[in-house]
Amino acid sequence: MNKDKIIAAIRQVLQQELQCQYLDRFSASARLNEDLYLDSVLLMQLLLHLELSLGVPVPDSALNKEDFATVDSLAQFLLRQSAETMPSGTDSAAPQEEFEDIKVHCFVSCLCEIIKADERVDHRPFYFGVWDAEVLIDEQCRLAYHAPTLNHDFFRTWFQRIYGVAVNPWYRPDLSKTQNLEIMQSLLRQKSATQQLMVMLDMYLLPERENKFNQNPFPHYVMLAETDDPLQWFMYDPDFRWEGVQAKQQVLQAVASEAVAGGYIFDSKQIKPAHNQVIADYFLACIRRDTNPMTDRVRQIVKRHEAQATDGPALSHLGTALQQLPVLAIRKYAYEHGFAFFWLDIGFPEPEFEFWCEVIEDLVSSYKKIQYRAMKLASGQLSVTQQAQLFAEIHQLLNEQDDREFRIKTRLWEVFEQWRLKHQLSSVEPLADAREVNL
Repeated sequence: MNKDKIIAAIRQVLQQELQCQYLDRFSASARLNEDLYLDSVLLMQLLLHLELSLGVPVPDSALNKEDFATVDSLAQFLLRQSAETMPSGTDSAAPQEEFEDIKVHCFVSCLCEIIKADERVDHRPFYFGVWDAEVLIDEQCRLAYHAPTLNHDFFRTWFQRIYGVAVNPWYRPDLSKTQNLEIMQSLLRQKSATQQLMVMLDMYLLPERENKFNQNPFPHYVMLAETDDPLQWFMYDPDFRWEGVQAKQQVLQAVASEAVAGGYIFDSKQIKPAHNQVIADYFLACIRRDTNPMTDRVRQIVKRHEAQATDGPALSHLGTALQQLPVLAIRKYAYEHGFAFFWLDIGFPEPEFEFWCEVIEDLVSSYKKIQYRAMKLASGQLSVTQQAQLFAEIHQLLNEQDDREFRIKTRLWEVFEQWRLKHQLSSVEPLADAREVNL
């Protein structure tokens, strides 16, 4: 085994197993995401095929590696693994994302941009609604972060209650795509400098845009504005930290996709200072101390496939069923916003904050461990004994996820109570159906 053979194996897997459409860009220096368009799921599929075909053990720590920037860096890592034969359960510290500006939910991130620009208000509380935001399961028992029936009324209602800003839908589902595109273009021509026009588009139809989730389709909210050039629009994407000009016709094509439908308009001049009692009420409407919906959904999917494990084709669908888990898992970074908001007010214990950031990072990254094992189960190359072992590992990881997230929620609740008492706010536990408007 040498690096050249591993690079050749990587190319073979990309061509024969993953049907990569960008092999004309393949080289040792090719970037995995930006050049070959491998998102986190495709990267795990690549690692899985290499593990099964080359016998190179892939540790859990590899699933969170951010130094797999290129084909060469991946080959060097696998070469070291081949020499060291690192056990598959070994973990190492994963690189930490900077807290300063975590993006975890495109709809919420677009709304928060106008809040961040106003010194009178703080955008962090609005992220309370993200950590347990709705997790859907479709008719094929697959995780889904988007569905035509999904609405954002919960966020719209609370955004107006907290910050005074009305988020008004302009997209009309009763009209045709052509008619909605005409409405959007009319609003763009007429909107004031303080107004923001948000639209859902299919990011997959903007292939030159770099992002970490090359889903097809990929519904995503951005904000648009006209430029001096009638053929170019300004596009602002807070969630992926990108802004710039985009060809108008290309944007129209991405909005016209049948996979997407939605848009809102709101005005920053409506912003008013937030009252602590309203923020407390919002926290109580968001915190779900007795359940962890995302882990519950993943467990539901795993159990269903486990019950059908004797049916080979059914088990082969498990990897696909959890394919969108990385898109959903990053929502858990919203807990950092919660800790930061309260502690910045009552006193910021930086060492403890960093500790809980590490726990939150473990929560996010452990979903990848679950997903990788699910992909192994779906490979069809394991014995019944090996399948049983992997299912047992997944259930153990899910139990650990519950324990980890309940610890986060317990500590966050304690910090909230300190903040509430400081400001002498009332605290009434929300009813069980307090979030039903969002669910």
